This record gives sequence, structure tokens and C-alpha cells, in this order.
Amino acid sequence: MKNERFVDKLFGEDEDNVFIKDNDGKEIEFKQVAVVDYEANYYAILEPVTKIDGVEEDELMVFLIDEENDCVVYLEDEELLEKVFDAFIEMLDDEE
Repeated sequence: MKNERFVDKLFGEDEDNVFIKDNDGKEIEFKQVAVVDYEANYYAILEPVTKIDGVEEDELMVFLIDEENDCVVYLEDEELLEKVFDAFIEMLDDEE
């Protein structure tokens, strides 16, 4: 069986959930919502399946996809977060 890279799974067409380890090494399950291309970077829009303290139910989280290191990095920059989320909304509008 082919060993699939984490970022390849995010770009895939399947609807499998992804698992990300937090800073304490605990795995958190996320449902993949979308991958957004914004200013030469890709961002994963994910919905937590596992309860996360401080994150509301149905709240979406945005992660920078670091292809070089085969990981994602939680996006904390509020200004960039808004821009990526706006690109996500525009992408949804284009699909309709």
C-alpha cells in the first residue's frame, strides 16, 4: 500500500477525516471542509470532530499547509485569517 503524505490527503477527493497532533501530542480529528489557494500558499479549512477547548461547535479552523515539512500550521494571524476565509467564501460562491 502506498504511504500517503499528510498534505496529499488534504488535496485528495476522498472524504476521510484527518488527524492532527496538538502541542501535547494528543491526536485531534478534523473533517476536511476545503483547501483554499491564496497568495501562493494553500490553506486547509477544517472542522474539529474532537472537542477542543475554546472552539465552538461547528466552528471552522484555518491551517497553513506546509508542503515542504508535510504538516499543517494553525493560522493565528487575524488579518491573514480573514483574508483566507474571505477567499473560502468567494470559492463557495463561485461553486454555486
